[in-house]
Amino acid sequence: MSLVRIYLYSIGQKVVIPEMVETGEGVIIERGPVKVFDLHQLPEWKALVYTKLSQGNPLIPTPEVSDEPGSAVLDKLGLQKWSDFERYAIMYTIHKGARFTSVYTTGRNPDGTWTQGTKERHFESRAPLELVIDEVASDLVKEPEAVARPTTLLLGGSQNPAS
Repeated sequence: MSLVRIYLYSIGQKVVIPEMVETGEGVIIERGPVKVFDLHQLPEWKALVYTKLSQGNPLIPTPEVSDEPGSAVLDKLGLQKWSDFERYAIMYTIHKGARFTSVYTTGRNPDGTWTQGTKERHFESRAPLELVIDEVASDLVKEPEAVARPTTLLLGGSQNPAS
């Protein structure tokens, strides 16, 4: 079994892929290192996803519970809160199981935070991983978060440079 998360972060059109590990209790968690790619670096980030799905999630001893909040993804991007990240990101989860490889995408609440997604796809386990990853990449580049947004400047005073 393998699980990979791919985040598309619209600030700078970045693809963010954290390391996913499985604890001794069978829980899959995110941790560093976190790889960040420009969206147009398709061959590089698709190769990483392929490697992660092929190798499976590394097993680690179950970590002790920490009272400190933290996230390798937020730390890598220099953000403080998940809500700041979620408003400008979408998450794809690829789960390679014994019978199927499933792809899930987050949905969006009216306030911009994530909710259970409506996009879900299943591929037979015999489907080549390259095909699954190509389909994910094709969907991902069509997301609204993949489109560069113009920077809006708020200027005070006169719009006329001569005044």
